[in-house]
Amino acid sequence: MEEKVPMSQSLPTSQASEFMPEQLQITPETLAQMKAIAKERAVRMIAAQQQSYPQQEPKIVYVRRNLTVAELLLIILLSCGIVTGIQYTWNFVTNILPRIEIKAK
Repeated sequence: MEEKVPMSQSLPTSQASEFMPEQLQITPETLAQMKAIAKERAVRMIAAQQQSYPQQEPKIVYVRRNLTVAELLLIILLSCGIVTGIQYTWNFVTNILPRIEIKAK
């Protein structure tokens, strides 16, 4: 079986330096530089992918569907309202407007 090392014991300094080299310490300047390089590489990759694939026009597909019950009722109500409105307007213009008299004193 494996031997468990108590947590109180630590590695000697020579072994610790082997496991943790000083190059792993990242400063804010190197971090910013690494981010800039990664961003630049990502932009180049995307640009290369876009150039390799020709841009296609989006294909527009029209789908025909049946009208819903609410849409049919709305069409019927609107058409009845328009026809009735035209009839009342015509009645008002032909019958009532000629009866109006303007009297001047």
